[in-house]
Amino acid sequence: MSVPLRCRLQRWSQRSKSRFLVLTLLLCLLILLLFEFFSNHLRPVVETVAVSEATNLISVAVANVVEQCMQEQGLGYDDLMEIRQTQEDGIVTVTGRTTVISQLKSEIIQSLVAQLETLDAGQLGVPLGNLTGWMLFSGLGPKLRVSIDSVGDVTAQVRNYFESAGINQTHHQVLMDISATVHLFIPGEITSVTVEDTVCLAETILIGKVPDNYIQTGS
Repeated sequence: MSVPLRCRLQRWSQRSKSRFLVLTLLLCLLILLLFEFFSNHLRPVVETVAVSEATNLISVAVANVVEQCMQEQGLGYDDLMEIRQTQEDGIVTVTGRTTVISQLKSEIIQSLVAQLETLDAGQLGVPLGNLTGWMLFSGLGPKLRVSIDSVGDVTAQVRNYFESAGINQTHHQVLMDISATVHLFIPGEITSVTVEDTVCLAETILIGKVPDNYIQTGS
């Protein structure tokens, strides 16, 4: 190989390496710019959509879990509450069956935690078309992955609600206030979502005198 040809090949190789280095630097710069754009402009949109989807999914999960637990245990109003009446059928006291209510509450919390941990990440993902803000592209394109990082506190409290339903009639509802927190993993950050729902466990119309007392022993 002649000296001039060898020199030309060396110069060509050096120029190729320089071009490759420049292209690599430009690619890295482009990635940084895209990441900065996503952080400043798209992430708030992604977070808003993801939180909304998670809120809906959690609310559905709460309703499903409560219904499933009530059906599996075959519980109704009389299983949760005890009504004591006078000889004239006037209502004296309404008493909560503490053991049954506590067991139900524990079962609902455990089942809800298990279901929240298996929420479908595909349902939480945000289609890239949604980020354009155009209705035409809504729901289109690949999904930006959003997943459940962990399940936080899940609490439940049972309370009673009485209201007049007419002459000598009282509408009684056994309600459960449920609060559930999950931590969503959105690319680059973790955000928390807390949903508070109230579910009616059982209800009835009490005929007769409005209850003078409501008793529920224990916690």
